[in-house]
Amino acid sequence: MTTLEELDSRLRILEDIHAITQLKHRYFRLLDHQDWDELRECFTEDVSTHYENGHYTFDGIDEVMRFLSESLSGLRAAGRWGLHLGHHPEIELMSATEARGRWTLHAVSFDRKGERAGRQESFYADEYRKLDGEWRIRRTGYTGYITGSWHAGDLSTVVGDEADSRDLNASARASAS
Repeated sequence: MTTLEELDSRLRILEDIHAITQLKHRYFRLLDHQDWDELRECFTEDVSTHYENGHYTFDGIDEVMRFLSESLSGLRAAGRWGLHLGHHPEIELMSATEARGRWTLHAVSFDRKGERAGRQESFYADEYRKLDGEWRIRRTGYTGYITGSWHAGDLSTVVGDEADSRDLNASARASAS
């Protein structure tokens, strides 16, 4: 028979895994929205990164945030837009305040000026720490698996605040009639 204490422990584990999953999804969303202040709250002060197979390694919240904001804002200014989607989380609790996780990253990109579309498939490896009852990313980074791009001259892309599919959907419905 399962005791109340055992059920409570199992529930805490599920709540922690859910909170870490929400944290990682928030991280991806905030990267794409370039909400640097809120993204900063996803990390511990001593965060370290190892992006692109370790080619981009940074230590400390200020260094990490500088890299993310400068590189992603620079890409956006150059006409490149991306969307980071994290899938297949494997979260392992190491203790009540430490965990690690693995994720599959699927990222699509559109280079509006270069008329190219691209994709990136990578595998994230993370470490998390619970501080004051909140999970934060302590270490994050990914190794690449598949990257590709293709000429998208015939591909119409609308991104960001301009993205609205009503006209496109109305045209599709009208041509089907």
